[in-house]
Amino acid sequence: MAVGVLEKDNHERCIRVCYDAAKIVHYKQRRLNKAQLKMSQIASALVLVHFYHWTMFKFVSCGQLACNFKGCTENLATEYYSNSVVGDVNDVHGRKVKIEPSGVRSLYKDQAGKHHVASENYIPMRGKRLPWIRHILTNARSIFRIDEKIRGEFHRTYLYGGLATIPLAAGSIENYFLVLVREENKVLRYLTSFEVDSHNAFLKRIEEGVPYVVG
Repeated sequence: MAVGVLEKDNHERCIRVCYDAAKIVHYKQRRLNKAQLKMSQIASALVLVHFYHWTMFKFVSCGQLACNFKGCTENLATEYYSNSVVGDVNDVHGRKVKIEPSGVRSLYKDQAGKHHVASENYIPMRGKRLPWIRHILTNARSIFRIDEKIRGEFHRTYLYGGLATIPLAAGSIENYFLVLVREENKVLRYLTSFEVDSHNAFLKRIEEGVPYVVG
């Protein structure tokens, strides 16, 4: 059944794309503290949203991807990280990403937001999702590049995005997840990874980025 000049499915898709683009524009306005953006910035928001909808890596968290869900103490998490996460992995574009032992810091976060390794700072949710890191790095085309200056130094970071479906007895839930990789001297290194609690929060995370496309 047509809605105006659009079929229902196209009408709903247009609403989703325009809503997401509007959210990206809103987040960009807030970050830049500007009441009005340039047309090129608004156009880039549409490009970013198109890339997000086109490439978003979706998977079902079951089997080995859910092996830590029943309970993941700090000791189990650090052991799993050392034995099953550490090592080189190639992304979908054939780029090597180094996951080093020091990356275990990503399991911890103190009240100041620092990755301070201490038992009281361990985040069980991150331990449960450790199997997702290599899975997303290996399979995701939803890669967003962020170039920024931090304390006067240039940094390039890649955000690998995934959307997991977690089957539960009462029905499945969806969980956004980001794996961050830092490029230094043309070497890609795993930086951290974390759950993103909502669709809008994910859009806010990728707002500053641009699609990473090869070719």
